[in-house]
Formats: sequence, structure tokens, C-alpha cells
Amino acid sequence: MAEPVSAALMIIPSLIIGGAIGIIELIFVHADEAGMGWIMHGLHAIPATIFFTFISMNISWTLSFFNLPFTKNIMVILGIRAVVAIIAMLKISAAAAIAGRVGEKFVHTFIIGVLIFVAPYAWPFIATFLPKSLK
Repeated sequence: MAEPVSAALMIIPSLIIGGAIGIIELIFVHADEAGMGWIMHGLHAIPATIFFTFISMNISWTLSFFNLPFTKNIMVILGIRAVVAIIAMLKISAAAAIAGRVGEKFVHTFIIGVLIFVAPYAWPFIATFLPKSLK
């Protein structure tokens, strides 16, 4: 399994994919907390998903600064991405719990975590449909 993204800083891709994941999160929040002030929670989730997607997509770039043998190991990179996805899931669950509302379903939270995890691997496929100016 090869690393999907080069060791380059991925800003625009993180914004595009993170924004898309944020919109999906907004849809999930509306479904789970409809009629209970879901818009405030949902709009709060968009910057958070962009942030976690940015971290997930730039792990290779960050590790490229360290000249250690394990930084090129795909299992280390996958492990870090998994931790980032789990932290994102915890953040989403905590925000829903703090709101004191019904909260989000675990399945929706898990889907967002998986999307954040796979974002760097999905980018090469998504980029083929975008104009060159956004790649």
C-alpha cells in the first residue's frame, strides 16, 4: 500500500474535502437533532471537520521533517490517522453531549471519523473531477 499523498502541504484539498465532510456532518446533525437548535451545533462542526481533515491530510508532510526510520512506515501513518479520526469522533460526541440535546447517533459519528481517515486516500480520485486551479 503506497502513501496516497506526497509530503507536500495540502491546504486547498483539506479545505475542499473538510468542507464536504462538514456539510455531511451538518446533514447528520439536522437528522439527529432536528428542531432543537441543530444549526448552531452544525455550523460549529464545519470548522472542526476542516481542522481534523487538515491534520489527517498533512501527516506525511509533518513527518517528513523528522529523519527517523519509522516516519516512512505506512502502519505508523495509518495509526496516526486513526488516532486523529478517533479524536474527531470524540469531539463530535462531546459537542453533542454538551449541547444537552439528544446527541448524534454513533453511526453518524463513526461515518465522519471514517471520512476523515480516508480523506487523503480519496483526494487523488476526487481531484480528477476538479479543475486544475483547485488541485
